[in-house]
Amino acid sequence: MSTLLFRTLPLAASLLIGALTVHAQDDDMPPPSGERMKEIKAQKSAYITAQLGLTPEEAQQFWPIYNEMDEKQDALRREMRALHKGAKGDSTLTEAEASQVLDKALQNRQKELDLEKTYAERFKKSIGAVKTLQLKKAERDFNKEVLKRFRDRMDDRKGPGSDGRPHRR
Repeated sequence: MSTLLFRTLPLAASLLIGALTVHAQDDDMPPPSGERMKEIKAQKSAYITAQLGLTPEEAQQFWPIYNEMDEKQDALRREMRALHKGAKGDSTLTEAEASQVLDKALQNRQKELDLEKTYAERFKKSIGAVKTLQLKKAERDFNKEVLKRFRDRMDDRKGPGSDGRPHRR
């Protein structure tokens, strides 16, 4: 993994989209700024481009498709977070309401799968099947690294545990 690429990640680690944003706010970390979001997305783009070994021609075809998919995935994630936030810890839900929430969650997951299928086909046409498979691994690896750095940053903020060592999950 490129040291240069991740040199600035500790500054942006709290930006992992989705659950980490909510988690960061719960732990008194500031919400992500637009600049920090742009920084982490740029790092992700550089990382994926390098991991896939995209040629300039491939990158020119790939990135508009990827960015389109990413926007749609973000919208689905926001929808899911809103759904869970509305039902979170609400013991006053009736069986019918809870059933509705479950059905909507499953519908949302199906939309995510359908989106993944659609874009996998588009990626195969633009960068080939091998690089499309490598894309999933590159995304997972990047997210793992961001999550690790986020946790390390959270541990640093909390200070050492009762045994003098940093907190670990």
